[in-house]
Amino acid sequence: MNRFKPNLRPGPRPAAAFLIIAALLILAACVLSVRPTPQAESGVLDLSTYDPAALGPAALDGQWEFYWDRLLSPNDFAPNGDAPGTTGYLAFPGTWQGFRLDGKKLDGTGQATFRLRIKLWQHARRLELKKLDGTGQATFRLRIKLWQHARRLELRLFDITMAYKLWADGELVAQSGTVGTDAETEIPRRSLVLAEIEPKGSDLELVLQVSNHHFRQGGVLDSIEIAPPGPLQRAQNRHRAISFLFAGCLMIAAVYHLFLYYKNRKLPSALYFGIYCLLMLGYCTTSNTSLWAANLFLPPLPPALAEYFPLFCYLALGPFLYRFFKSLYPQEIHTIVQHIVDIRLAIFVILLPFAPDYNISQYIALAMLASALYGIYYVQRLMVCVWRGRNGAGLLLTGSVVFLLTSLNDTLAHAKIINSVYLLEPGMLFLVVTQSLALAKRFTHAMEAEEKLSGELERKNASLLAEIEKRNRLERAIVNISEEERRRFSVELHDGLCQQLVGARLHASILTDQLSGTQEGKAMASLTAMLEEASNDAYRTSRGLWPVEHDPATPGPSLEDLARTIARDTGIAVTFENDCHCTQCTNPNVTTLYRIAQEALSNAVKHARAGAIRMQLRCPEQGGIALIVRDDGIGRDEAARQTRSKGGLGLSIMAHRAGMIQADLRIEDESGHGTKVTCIAPCVVAAALDQK
Repeated sequence: MNRFKPNLRPGPRPAAAFLIIAALLILAACVLSVRPTPQAESGVLDLSTYDPAALGPAALDGQWEFYWDRLLSPNDFAPNGDAPGTTGYLAFPGTWQGFRLDGKKLDGTGQATFRLRIKLWQHARRLELKKLDGTGQATFRLRIKLWQHARRLELRLFDITMAYKLWADGELVAQSGTVGTDAETEIPRRSLVLAEIEPKGSDLELVLQVSNHHFRQGGVLDSIEIAPPGPLQRAQNRHRAISFLFAGCLMIAAVYHLFLYYKNRKLPSALYFGIYCLLMLGYCTTSNTSLWAANLFLPPLPPALAEYFPLFCYLALGPFLYRFFKSLYPQEIHTIVQHIVDIRLAIFVILLPFAPDYNISQYIALAMLASALYGIYYVQRLMVCVWRGRNGAGLLLTGSVVFLLTSLNDTLAHAKIINSVYLLEPGMLFLVVTQSLALAKRFTHAMEAEEKLSGELERKNASLLAEIEKRNRLERAIVNISEEERRRFSVELHDGLCQQLVGARLHASILTDQLSGTQEGKAMASLTAMLEEASNDAYRTSRGLWPVEHDPATPGPSLEDLARTIARDTGIAVTFENDCHCTQCTNPNVTTLYRIAQEALSNAVKHARAGAIRMQLRCPEQGGIALIVRDDGIGRDEAARQTRSKGGLGLSIMAHRAGMIQADLRIEDESGHGTKVTCIAPCVVAAALDQK
C-alpha cells in the first residue's frame, strides 16, 4: 500500500544555514573588495588624484609598454639615446601567451621587457598659525595646505614564478632568479618581494625584464601594488598570521584524527582525513595563497622544489579526499573515480624527473580543470547521500560547496574577471571544519549505539550470570543428591548385604569345622572362602560409594584408605601425606577432593604408567585446602601422543568438579618426567576462624 508513497526527507537545517552564511560571506568579500583603481593607458598610469590613505595600496594594472623578445634596461630608454620601438601594450596582470604579433599568436615561453610611467599622488601637509590675546583666547586661526610629492614608497611583486628584474627611476630595486634567453641560462624563482623606492620627482618610471622558459604562461599574473611604507607590510603580516591560524587548525585536526586511527584501526576515514589535513597543511603554507608562510621558519627551498611541492600536495588531496568519502559512503561514491585521481597524481610524479617544466605546467593546468570537475562530482554525490539520509552528508555537502565556491572565486579573481580577495584558505578551513564535524557526528552516533549495545549486553550478562548461578546451584544440588544417594546405598549395602554375607560366612565357617575331614568339609571350606571374598568385595564397594570417613561423626582420612586400596589392587607404591591443621577435617569440599583424587589416581595408573604415586593433603597459609597428586610416569604430553588424544572425559569431570567448589585446578608435566595434579579449594572453616 505504501510502496508508491514518495520518500520525502527534510533537508538538514544546520547544513543549509552554514551554506547560506558561507555564500553571504563570499558575496560580501566580493562586494567589499571592489574599489576604484585607475588603469594604465598606453604605458602611463595617472595616480595624481589617488588617495592611498583612503583607498589603500594602488594596483599598477592596465596597459604597460611591451617589448617582445628584448631584455632592455633603463639606459635603453634614456632621452638622449635611441628609444626602442614598442611591440605593443600588454594589460597587467596578464600573459603574453596569445598576443598577436605579425599575424601570429605568441606562446607562453620567451622573454620581454615592460615599461610603465606613473604620475604619483601628492601628500598634503597642514600648517596652522594661531594668534592668542593676553587672556590666552584664540582670536583667529589660519590653515594652509602645503603639497609635496611622495618621498618613500613600497612596491609589492607577488606570485611571479619566472625570473625578472625591476628598475625604478633607473635603480635596480627587485630581482628574482636569473633572467635568460633560454631554459639553460634562465633560473626561475618564485617571488614575494616588498621593494622600497624613493621617487626623484612627481613621476616614476618602472622597467621590468621578464623571461619564461619553464612554465606555461609568461608575464605578470598578479597585480603589482604601490603604497606608502606600512600598509603593504601590515597586510602581508596579517595574511601570514591568518595563514598560521589555518595551519595550526589543520595540524590539530591531522594529529587528532591520526591518533584516532592509531587507537582504533577500524576507522580508515580518520586515517584518510588526517593525511588529507597534512597535505592541505603543506599546500597552505607553501602556496601563494599563504604568502609562503613556511619561508619564515624554513631555509629557502630549491626553485623546483618550491614550485612543485605545493602542487604535489594539491594533486595528492584528490586521492585521499576520495578515499575519505568512499570510506564513509561506499555505495554512493563510484570506484572508477579512485583510479582517475590516482592516475592524475601518478602522471604528475612520473613527469617531474623527465618532462620539461613547460610541459609540467601545461599538465598542471589540465589537472586543475579536472579538480573543478571532481568538485562538481563530489557535490552531486553528496546531494544523493543527503537525499538518502546518510549520516553527516549534509555537513560534508556544505563544506564541499563552500570550498568549490571559494576555489571558483580565487580562479576568477586570479584571472581578473572579478575583483575579489582570495578566499581559498577560509574555504579550506571551512571544509576541514565541516568534515571534522561530520566525523564527530558519526563517532557520536557510533558511541551512542555502542552505549546502547553495552547496556543491552550488561542486562543480558546479568541475566546470563543469574542463569549460570541458578544452573550452578542446580548442579550442586544434583551432586549433593548423587552423593546422598551414594551414602544411602553405601549404608544400606554395609548394614544389609555386607552383614548378611558376614553372617553367612560365619555359619559356613562353623559348618566347615563340624565337617572337618570329610568331603563335605572341603566343599564348605571352599564356600567359606568364597563368602569371605564376597563380603570383602561388598565392603570395598560400600566404602567406594561413600567412605565412612566422610561422615563427620567418624574420624580418619578417607584419602589414606584410598591410597592403601589403590596400592593393594595395582601393586604400585602409593604414599599419602596429611598436613592439615585440624585433627578432623570438616571441610565440605573434602568430598569433591576425594572424587578428584580418585580420578587423578586412576589416570596415573591407566595412562601414565607410573611406578610410584605420592598424594598430599595440606592446608596452605592462605586458608585453603590443597590436594596434590604426583606420579613418576611418562607425562601427560607423551601419553597424549601415544594415545593420540588430548584428554578424556576424566579430565573434564575433574575440571567441572573443581569449578563447582571454586577451586583452582592445575594439571602440568613435571620437569623431566611425571605429572602433577594440584587442586586448591577454599576452606570455609578457616575463613570463619579468620573472621572471628
